[in-house]
Amino acid sequence: MSLVRDDRMTVAAHRGDSYNYYENTMTAFKMAHAVGADMIETDIHLTKDNHLVLIHDDTVDRTTNGSGKVCEMTLDEIRALNASDKNSYECVPTLEELFAWAQPLDITFNLEIKEYNRGDNRGRCEKCIDDTLDLVEKYGLSKRIVINSFDAYVLEYVYKKHGKKYALHGFYPYWEMFNVSINPDEYLYCACVFQNDHPEHYAYLAEHGIQAWIGASVTQKSKLDMCAKYGARLITTNNPRDILEKLK
Repeated sequence: MSLVRDDRMTVAAHRGDSYNYYENTMTAFKMAHAVGADMIETDIHLTKDNHLVLIHDDTVDRTTNGSGKVCEMTLDEIRALNASDKNSYECVPTLEELFAWAQPLDITFNLEIKEYNRGDNRGRCEKCIDDTLDLVEKYGLSKRIVINSFDAYVLEYVYKKHGKKYALHGFYPYWEMFNVSINPDEYLYCACVFQNDHPEHYAYLAEHGIQAWIGASVTQKSKLDMCAKYGARLITTNNPRDILEKLK
C-alpha cells in the first residue's frame, strides 16, 4: 500500500473527519474512512502511566469535559472523560484501538508525536516514539505510516535509530520546526509546505527528493488547483468529503 496515490492528490483526514465529528475520536476516524479518505492524521501523547492516547493538546480541557494535563493523568482517568458533548459520549481513544480497527482496512496513517524534547521531557519523548513504533510493528504497519512532528528531535531520533525504515514528515520552510541539528534534506520523506503559494518552496523540495504536502488551511478549490499545479501530492484536511468532491 502506497502512502500517496498516483491518480489524484492523496487526502489525509486531519484528526479524522474533524469538521463533522469530534476530533480524534473513533467516530471521526471511522467516518473519515467511510467518505473515502486515504489517510488518517492523529496526535499521540503519553499518559502518566505510559499509555499512548490520541489527543491534540497537552491538556484535556479543550476537547473533553475534564481538566488537567495528559501527562499527569492515568489512562483510566482520561478514558472516563467525554470527548463529545452532553448529548452523546466519546472516550479518548488509544493508538492501539485505532490500529486494531484500521489494520485490515485500506488506509494509511500520519502519526504526529506530541511529546516534545523540551525541559525534562526527553525520556517521555523517546518512550512515546519507541512505544509508537513498537505498536506499528505489532500490527505490521511500517509501510503504512509516516511519523510527523514539529520537534525535529523526534524525526532525528527515528532516523538515527532506524535509518529510513519509517517515512518522516517535517515542515517547510524548516524554521517551522525546532531542535533541528541535522539538515532535514537528509532524512525527510515529505514536508508540509506552510507558505503554499510560493512555487519555489515546492521546487526546492522536489529537487531534494522530498514530497510536498499541504495542510488544512487550503480549502478553496482554486487554491487546491494551484497547489496541485506546483506539485503537492497530499492534502491534510478537516473535511475530507469536501476536498474529495473538489478533487473530482
